[in-house]
Amino acid sequence: MATTTPLHRIVTPLLSEEVPVREAIVTVLEQAGIDMIFGMPGGNMGVLYNALYDHRDTIRCVLVREEARAGVMAEVYGRLTGKPGVALGQAAFIANVSMGAIEAHLSSSPMLILTDLSDNAPFSQHGPYQSGAGEYGSWDAPRLFSAITKATMVANSPSHAVQCTQLAIKHALSGEPGPVAVLFHSHSLRGKVGPHTRPALYSLDAYLPNAAPPADPAAIEEAARLLGKAQRPLIIAGNGVRVSRAWQELVALAEVLGAPVTTTGGGKGTFAETHDLALGVCGNFGTPLANAEIPQADVILAVGSKLAATDFANENPRLFDPRRQSLIQIDIEPKNASWVFPAAVNLIGDAKTVMSQLIGALSAVDGLSLQEREVRRRRVHAARQEHGFFNAPQLSSDAVPILPQRVIKEIQRAVPDDAMVCCDAGENRIFMAHYFQTKAPDTYLQPAGVGGMGYAIPAAMAARLAYPNRRAVAVCGDGGFAIGMNGLMTALDENIPITVVVLNNNALGWVRHGQRERNIACDFGNFDHAAIARAMGCHGVRVEHPRELAPALKQALAADQPAVVDVRTSLDESFLRVTSPLVGG
Repeated sequence: MATTTPLHRIVTPLLSEEVPVREAIVTVLEQAGIDMIFGMPGGNMGVLYNALYDHRDTIRCVLVREEARAGVMAEVYGRLTGKPGVALGQAAFIANVSMGAIEAHLSSSPMLILTDLSDNAPFSQHGPYQSGAGEYGSWDAPRLFSAITKATMVANSPSHAVQCTQLAIKHALSGEPGPVAVLFHSHSLRGKVGPHTRPALYSLDAYLPNAAPPADPAAIEEAARLLGKAQRPLIIAGNGVRVSRAWQELVALAEVLGAPVTTTGGGKGTFAETHDLALGVCGNFGTPLANAEIPQADVILAVGSKLAATDFANENPRLFDPRRQSLIQIDIEPKNASWVFPAAVNLIGDAKTVMSQLIGALSAVDGLSLQEREVRRRRVHAARQEHGFFNAPQLSSDAVPILPQRVIKEIQRAVPDDAMVCCDAGENRIFMAHYFQTKAPDTYLQPAGVGGMGYAIPAAMAARLAYPNRRAVAVCGDGGFAIGMNGLMTALDENIPITVVVLNNNALGWVRHGQRERNIACDFGNFDHAAIARAMGCHGVRVEHPRELAPALKQALAADQPAVVDVRTSLDESFLRVTSPLVGG
């Protein structure tokens, strides 16, 4: 779906004849280019599912086994496609989408939550059952959803229900994208709407945001001047590059400057770490290379990042200090600019558009010679030799139980360059962020906003639906697998072939290692997750020796069905190994 519209809009009515309100709502979804909905029928949402029955050729309804999976799938689908990912279900249970909604809120993913108040009108205030209307004896659904979304709307009439759906899509896409919830009062889903409805109903395109905004030309000129005279410029890429789909512009800008590129945790996957200017992830769990190069930079360009404390070793001035380094910040949300660190120049606008502006402006500045750019590339190469770069000895270890690093190296070798790798929460995600080397942009995703367990499996399913011709791999720990494994049933039901790799160390690794010698409530039994997968009907294989990894991964990736590779991993490796010494002060 194009999220831009011509500057001159031709306003047309939404409807030419009177139709049930449910039909008008589905028409709005179609106009938004929404082709997939994740959820579970129930309550008054059965009304919308009834309408969707007649639109199965344009909108696919993916039935989940539990609403939290719908929330993650909607968030990931929105983040990867730029269209609002839709989670649909009854409010009393769709509240389970909270993990996906919070991730969307913190990671700027367009998302639409469509649910009801279960208000049982006209008996809304008489001994309520399930009701979320916020009246006496009921729970307050609007208050709950407003706490985890960009905006929450309550529709009270048929025309209002249609308009709320339209405005929810507008708000989900405008400025910094995010999740928006529409809660339908039962009255709003009854009756009809048409060309004579008041308030009048117009086609959705009149409400969609205009073209991606550029930055102020004077600010672009100043930023280009600073970058042009910089001795050691450096780029920090955040999740905003992904949201803007600005991978090509990021590469072009880095190469024009000869500037090395590091990414935040949320930005990992926006710049191929096989590129000769790549530094890997920065911050608390960043590569030694990235954390060594940032302090050497005189001008830093941060693109689409909120510059979280975890991305800067808890704001350690030995990593970055705006008193001795100049920061240029690109962000579409003005409130995010100079939020954490004062920037010398703030470029408010869409990352893709603003980087294109910068590339053009740099051509007008006394630019870098090819020789100077080559000097900078050689400097990055030398720094890799000094600090290491995805070549830790643990990656090649033959130890048994298998080191997580060895598993990660084998995954990297096995997956196609364009495969979408989706991570979970916990220690396994920290290892992946640190040791997994991305081979192309738009190939890696993790819950870097809320960091919820159980994310990887539904994320991989959504990625495979968004990119049906690419492999999708979920990497999780045994804790995350236990939370998300009902997603395998959905993968089977919906014919979504994903590969799941479980780093199985019988523990909540991050918790256990963080507790040091006082371990409590962190150990699991020895479960065979491959056997569980086979019992469901998936391909499943258990791996206990490093030599078994490559053939197991090859078979799983080739399987035309959901597949689980359960790897017995060592507890000897800890997140402490990859925690930067800068975190301590």
